[in-house]
Amino acid sequence: MKPSLIVVFIIIIGFLTGSTLYFYNKSRELNSGKNVKTSFNGEVSSIGSTTNDNTIVDKLTKPADPKGRVSYPANVYYVQTKETLFAIGKKFSMSWQTITKANGITNENIVQAGYPLAIPKINKETDFFRIYFIINEDIATKVNGELRSANDSFMFSAVEVAKRYSPPFFNLKTDSTYDLLEQDLSKGTAVVMVKLNDKEDVLIGLVQPKSKGDKGFWTIAYIELQDE
Repeated sequence: MKPSLIVVFIIIIGFLTGSTLYFYNKSRELNSGKNVKTSFNGEVSSIGSTTNDNTIVDKLTKPADPKGRVSYPANVYYVQTKETLFAIGKKFSMSWQTITKANGITNENIVQAGYPLAIPKINKETDFFRIYFIINEDIATKVNGELRSANDSFMFSAVEVAKRYSPPFFNLKTDSTYDLLEQDLSKGTAVVMVKLNDKEDVLIGLVQPKSKGDKGFWTIAYIELQDE
């Protein structure tokens, strides 16, 4: 084959390959109604405030019991007498499986009257389910004072805080692999990721509610399940 024909052949193959990849990726983008974002995106709520997202969830829930935590789920629903998971899911316009997964529940029989359920909301920027956390300023101030003179604490590590306080939400476990995706010490924000399987990742957004930098402690702002 002449050299000139070989060059033309290579150019044609390259064009066809590039076109195929372009249209394949474009097809995936159009078929996916969700916007995968791994960067920190979230507003930090303080106790007493409400979000603008998913009004029905805000109306029927209330913040969790702090139990000494700096941050905790902002939207918790307490199961009513003889109320089924199916009925709860219908009440919040989501599947009951979404609720059990959000709470890391594998045995539905434990969900009885009075059981607290964290209710996820749709993050409008990504269209994924997210559990929003609320920050208790009084507890944050107390913890900040206790850690001011500390040389070392697990709370100075975004990964360690995520590992300790994010389970069991979205089926996270303490022995899962937690990877730091990003950290901005000037803004006091970080994102930790846990890969559940080939199709599901969990992103944990954290903030430093008081001091920023190496000696600023971390707390969870949100936990989001991203799936294909």
